[in-house]
Amino acid sequence: MRCSKCLLCLSALLTLLGLKVYIEWTSESRVKAYPEPQGTLPGPTATSAEPTLPANLSARLGQTGLLPSAYWNQQQWRLGTLPSENSTEPGGCQAWGAAAAAEIPDFASYPEDLRHFLLSAACRRFPQWLPAGEDSQVASCSSTNVPYLLLAVKSEPGHFAERQAVRETWGSSAPGIRLLFLLGSPVGKRGPDLRTLVTWESHHYSDLLLWDFLDVLYNQTLKDLLLLTWVGQHCPDVNFVLQIQDDAFVNIPALLGHLQALPPTWARSLYLGEVFTQAKPLRKPGGPYYVPGSFFDGDYPAYASGGGYVIAGRLAPWLLQAAARVAPFPFGDVYTGLCFRALGLVPRGHSGFRTAWPADHTIDPCTLRDLLLVRPLSPQDTIRLWRQLQSPKLKC
Repeated sequence: MRCSKCLLCLSALLTLLGLKVYIEWTSESRVKAYPEPQGTLPGPTATSAEPTLPANLSARLGQTGLLPSAYWNQQQWRLGTLPSENSTEPGGCQAWGAAAAAEIPDFASYPEDLRHFLLSAACRRFPQWLPAGEDSQVASCSSTNVPYLLLAVKSEPGHFAERQAVRETWGSSAPGIRLLFLLGSPVGKRGPDLRTLVTWESHHYSDLLLWDFLDVLYNQTLKDLLLLTWVGQHCPDVNFVLQIQDDAFVNIPALLGHLQALPPTWARSLYLGEVFTQAKPLRKPGGPYYVPGSFFDGDYPAYASGGGYVIAGRLAPWLLQAAARVAPFPFGDVYTGLCFRALGLVPRGHSGFRTAWPADHTIDPCTLRDLLLVRPLSPQDTIRLWRQLQSPKLKC
């Protein structure tokens, strides 16, 4: 009898263990895919890693079969190029937003921030924000000192502590590395006027790229596009650009080692990060990433998390060409995925990118040695982790 009970318990334990393994395996495969690159480049450019931009983007962007009635899908199907002028004239950039407000039946029910985004989403030419009578503090890349890796950190005017933590740790000066912060205007609709403080910071560090638009969540795509324009005009020969949030920690030596080991064909068209391949729009109103069904119908393309990803510098003008022909979308990382898909390129996943590190999990320096990028971390944790990594007493 006792033996029978032992066998029964053992069978139950094995069943539970098998169920646990199955659940973990299926949950991981649903959320993230793309293992370490091996063999040929996956996707539509298996024989050539060169970008292309066909005259008709519909098929490449998944616009096949019966065309949905959602506004984005309809706009993308008939879109030639987006208006290029910031004006209210017919055909100007404001016209796209006016059409959205008029043609989306439930536009008035959209969240306020999403309505504001759509009304001006096609307006993409903004001047740099500069104190009165002053020139930009950010110098172009010199012909004799072209960076191998440009660290383009998305920040907000009030995030002084986050920027300083980056400067003092993983973003500190190093050969072949250049650091820039991407910000909107320090004059916001709500909150304190930060012009004086941001002006001092810009003069002191000369690493702030500021533009004259409202720095809010739905304007993150503007930072991507204006950065690409700046790279094309002022730093066209940079090898790679890391676009990242200011609450991240980057293992620069490990990242450089990975980039330098890439095959040349992969490096030329690189789009590297934590890749999501089966993401869908969130339809529950009230969430930060809510997408109404009347605006967009379908699944998202494969895209790298906006927490941090690397692109090849030479792709900047290609991505701008694609962005002129891809209908605006409110989330920067999804929009970048759409633009890469328009070019016939796919993202490469790397398990060392952890852009959603659990808040209840601590990270130790020995763990970071096997990773490339982790976020989110507070400025205090960033400095603590950096000091531990630099300590000669560290043993892993």
